[in-house]
Amino acid sequence: MVELDKISFYYDSHKVLFKELSFKLGKNKTLAILGPNGVGKTTLLRCLMRFLKLKTGSISINGMDNRNMADSLFWRTVSYVPQAKHMVFGYSVLSMILMGRCPYIGIGRLPQKEDLHAAEEVMTRLGLGYLRNRSCTNLSGGELQMTLIARALVKKPSLLIMDEPESNLDMKNQLKILDSIQSLRDEQNLTIILNTHFPTHAMRIADKVLLLGNDRYLYDDTARVITEKNIMEYFGVFSEIVEMESVYRTIHAVVPTEIAVSKEPIATKECVYEKVVS
Repeated sequence: MVELDKISFYYDSHKVLFKELSFKLGKNKTLAILGPNGVGKTTLLRCLMRFLKLKTGSISINGMDNRNMADSLFWRTVSYVPQAKHMVFGYSVLSMILMGRCPYIGIGRLPQKEDLHAAEEVMTRLGLGYLRNRSCTNLSGGELQMTLIARALVKKPSLLIMDEPESNLDMKNQLKILDSIQSLRDEQNLTIILNTHFPTHAMRIADKVLLLGNDRYLYDDTARVITEKNIMEYFGVFSEIVEMESVYRTIHAVVPTEIAVSKEPIATKECVYEKVVS
């Protein structure tokens, strides 16, 4: 479904964000991208969406080089959900969702019956019908994020890219977004790639994890990547991975316990760590 072949990117040749990064992500799978600030998580998403040009390597989607895909085909295949922030323009929820149909409507044309039907369908699926005529400037953070997800889904993509979809939300809305991601993936056979700052969230919903560091990365099944050792080496934090039973499922969580300091820079592959003693 999605294949990255030895891709590299940098703004400054003296600071390479990622180098010869390669992985394959299958259909109907969720990938969570983790890593400390400044290692290129959002930049990688921008490369996937062709907003930034790779320095080396290639990205293919459904077997096609993303650079060679026509814009109309690319944006019917790929949808993007940005971080939910306050809306400046007072579009209604319905109008906002209809914007996702742009690859089908075309420039200068009005939405047709099939576009309105698609918007109504996705609003019903996500429980947003009651917000149909509400201005986006009057939505809560959770309502706005669900509206942006609906806008991304209304064109029925095969690849959904999400930039920290649970950020700036309270605990209840974080869980609502995470559960929605899981159910949407299975209902619509979506492949999902998302950034997150929360390893626990990745353990909840992701099949695969890409852990980015300075000049290195790990890519594998979630349980093989999110380990106490890897958390220490990539984030500089001692942690414990705990398991607990909830009403509906077994939950695995990463609990940070201490800041770790290395006798050598964390970017090096061989580090000796000590706990910070206050």
